[in-house]
Amino acid sequence: MIIFDFDQTLVDTQPVEPLRAARNWRAVMARAAELEVYAGINDLLRELHTRDQALAIVTKSPDMVPRAFIKQHKWPIDIVVGYHHVKRRKPDPEGLILAMEKAGASPESTFHVGDQPEDTEASRAANVVAIGSGWGIGDAQALKASAPDHLFMSVSDLREFLLDIV
Repeated sequence: MIIFDFDQTLVDTQPVEPLRAARNWRAVMARAAELEVYAGINDLLRELHTRDQALAIVTKSPDMVPRAFIKQHKWPIDIVVGYHHVKRRKPDPEGLILAMEKAGASPESTFHVGDQPEDTEASRAANVVAIGSGWGIGDAQALKASAPDHLFMSVSDLREFLLDIV
């Protein structure tokens, strides 16, 4: 199973960051069509799906935000764990554990891709492979310092890695 963070990992949500910080989700949704999916993400998700990989999104946003992208881009993702599905958000592993339970996946066969040190911390707490995604952040030093198991600065490098192991 491969679990993705949403913001700054799959989609460049930086233009709506002030709205996200204010939890103005209605305004975020109004601007969702303006947000860019990182180059290569759509193809990566489809390729992983064709290799029978369970895919999920675990995000600190409400699930309506990633679900809009799933619908618009026809992403093969059925499991979305958002803000309202958990009592404790990342770095707590609750969302990752819930996603694995929904997929019937074990920690030993699960990878978590995220752009923040909290993603690495949640991965460690859930006993899954931590993959740092540095392509959506300006400065990857904090992510690097969190010591994910793997760190990629481009979607193409992540793709190459994942398709080699699945």
